[in-house]
Amino acid sequence: MSRASPTRPDPRAEMEEIGYEIVYKPHEVMAKYNAFYNVEYDGQRIAPPAAERMNVPVNEVWLTELLRPYEKYVLHHELAEIEARADGCGVEEAHERALEADTVWEGDPKWGEFKREINLVPLDRVVALPGFDEELFDRIVTNRPYCDMDELLDVPDIDSERHERLCEEFWCFDCDL
Repeated sequence: MSRASPTRPDPRAEMEEIGYEIVYKPHEVMAKYNAFYNVEYDGQRIAPPAAERMNVPVNEVWLTELLRPYEKYVLHHELAEIEARADGCGVEEAHERALEADTVWEGDPKWGEFKREINLVPLDRVVALPGFDEELFDRIVTNRPYCDMDELLDVPDIDSERHERLCEEFWCFDCDL
C-alpha cells in the first residue's frame, strides 16, 4: 500500500483519499462475492467480473454487511488487488498478490479470527488439514456460501470426521440466507 505505513495501514482513509465510496450491502446480495469494486485507478477502470455483473457504480467498493467488523482487512485486500490489476495482473494473479500483501496483519488477533471464516479461507489453510486436498477444497468453494458449518456435510466427501476437523479449524458467518 503505497500511501500508508506498512505497519499500520488505514485502507479506508486511502480509499476515501482516492475518491472511492465504501458501500455495505445486505449479505443476500453479496453472499457469493463478499466484496468487490468498480474503480478508476491511475487512469484505468478496474472491476472484477462480479462488479460488472452487479452494475456497481464507478468508484464504489461493495462489501457484505457481515464484513463490517473486518473492514480494514477487506479494504486492504481490495486495494492491493486494485493496485495489482493496475500493474497489469489478471483477476486471479491480483488476488494472489493481495493475499501476499495481507501478511501485514499477521499477529493481529482479529485478523487471525477473520482468516478462519469458511467462506473466505484460502486453499493453503484447508489443504494443510489431514485428509484434505485441492480437489476437496474446490468442492467446498463450489458450494459457498455457507451460513452454517453443518452445510459442509452436503459437500461430497465431507464425512463426519472431515466435518469435525473443519469445525475445529474454521467458523462460519451466521447469515440466515
